[in-house]
Amino acid sequence: MCGITGYIGSRPAVAIALTNLKRLEYRGYDSSGVAFPNRTHIRVVRATGRIANLERELADAGADATVAIAHTRWATHGRPTEANAHPQRDCTGRVAVVHNGIIENYAELRHQLSSEGHRFTSETDTEVLAHLIEASLAALPNGAGDPVVRAADAIRRAVGRVTGSYAIAVLLQDTPDAIYVARKDSPLVVGLGEGENFLASDIPAVMRYTRRVILLNDGDFATITPDIVTVTDITGAPVLREPLDVTWDDAAAEKGGYPHFMLKEIHEGPRTVRDTLRGRIAESGEIVLPDLNFTSAQWAGLQRIAIVACGTAYNAGMVGKRMFEQMLRRPTEVSIASEFRYSDPLVDEGTLVVLISQSGETADTLAAMREARARGATTLAIVNVVGSTLARDADFVMLTQAGPEIGVASTKAYLAQLTALALLCLYLAQLDPSQPLAEVGGAAHRELVAALQALPAQLESCLEREPEVAALASSMANCTGFFFLGRGYDHASSLEAALKLKEISYLHAEAYAAGELKHGPLALVEPGVAVIGFCTQPATNDKMVSNLKEVKARDGFVVTVLREGDLAPDCADGVIPIPNTVDALMPVLSMVPMQLLAYYVAHARSCDIDQPRNLAKSVTVE
Repeated sequence: MCGITGYIGSRPAVAIALTNLKRLEYRGYDSSGVAFPNRTHIRVVRATGRIANLERELADAGADATVAIAHTRWATHGRPTEANAHPQRDCTGRVAVVHNGIIENYAELRHQLSSEGHRFTSETDTEVLAHLIEASLAALPNGAGDPVVRAADAIRRAVGRVTGSYAIAVLLQDTPDAIYVARKDSPLVVGLGEGENFLASDIPAVMRYTRRVILLNDGDFATITPDIVTVTDITGAPVLREPLDVTWDDAAAEKGGYPHFMLKEIHEGPRTVRDTLRGRIAESGEIVLPDLNFTSAQWAGLQRIAIVACGTAYNAGMVGKRMFEQMLRRPTEVSIASEFRYSDPLVDEGTLVVLISQSGETADTLAAMREARARGATTLAIVNVVGSTLARDADFVMLTQAGPEIGVASTKAYLAQLTALALLCLYLAQLDPSQPLAEVGGAAHRELVAALQALPAQLESCLEREPEVAALASSMANCTGFFFLGRGYDHASSLEAALKLKEISYLHAEAYAAGELKHGPLALVEPGVAVIGFCTQPATNDKMVSNLKEVKARDGFVVTVLREGDLAPDCADGVIPIPNTVDALMPVLSMVPMQLLAYYVAHARSCDIDQPRNLAKSVTVE
């Protein structure tokens, strides 16, 4: 839920750490801080609010420092105050710690440390780590030896007393030529340079300086100096972590001239879908997913599918459920990840559990994966971030290939997830001769493949209607509430459309299966209430029109999303046409105008679009 950066080398460390930290501000922005060594203690400068506030507090402090760690916070333990900001220090001021995650046994440790005379100055769980390290260093026996090695041993012992999730970086006044890091359940990468090294929670933060990174695994501990990165497990046993060469374009982490990352990423939708499809459709039309390597026998042994995800990924899973049941004829359930592990889930050796996540670090989704594996299920991750925990730990992985997504409100990642689900559906269908989609080149298979290949161009045509959507959004910005209605695939679309609007505009928005309107929600319809009806499914469009007329009869503002060429209902105050495709892929096309609608409503309300209040991009705590 927080962002960590660090630098050690010969250049100005504080400036580099802050530059990289700005690329992680989407991970948390209620406070930030930086630590660097000086002559007598570790200097810590912190500020509430955005990183710009921290820069003002720093002025020229630390200009000569060549090692620093920095942090941007999204509060979990303790209010967003300067005292609760990171880095946190020990009693002596010679230890500084930044931390992403939650220390579950912090109350017990804090009580014990307090009884030993340690003085706490914050409400955070992180401060416990600083005092544990202080105590562990004090307990080191007198003796010779490399002080960095001795300090690493002491920090490992301190971290070994902690339960919970963490990515931490530690600076010590006594060994200012090293940064010590550890990771469990929260991401951490080391960027490799020449005579310098970097540290960050996410790869994009270090891309300005290096494309060569080490992805730390759960249980890894690393000592970083300007010339060497030494990785061990928590006991001190050496482990080998091969560097990864990052191929992303550095501009992908910048706004590219757009006023907000969200708008830039909406416009990247066509390319994102094209990248998700790339290399996965053979000339024959066969779906090729070499990372999966399922056999027909494996697929035949899986009788049920469970989709598990959170937020936008959950809404993508709702589309996937309909795809799997209609095209694969396998019963499919969709579970919110935070509920799955506590529900005594009915998964076993005959269940394929599909876990969907943009970051691959969502704590609830990772916990659900572990629960599913413990029960014998086969796990398959649909994930965007290469080297993420979910990508490494699932039995099978399908990367969405969407590139970095910076805006907190997910846009292009959702389109990539829907595209990946369709590819997966076709791939699995090819393994089952009893299904109509099994025959590569057959009519049903050929139609769906052609529809997938047409999506990027169709998405571009959706974006051409941006001025119309922006004008419609301007007329709706003062509405008091929003309902999104649909049936079948359109109901799944309505869930994500409502989420996008509420995330960034702070307006009340709800999604309903349209047939449920008359069973309660209709009582809330009055002048000033907007109702967006998805009418892209021919089998249910007549019923949808009837539902929307019920809204209009009560003076609601009605907007319809329909296929180009379809006749708009006479009750519509606004119409958003989208290109025609197969029913299962209509949610891909219908979401782009909904993302634009949410964006322009929020813009008209002067909301903070890229960093909406109370939210963070990657939810790495439960």
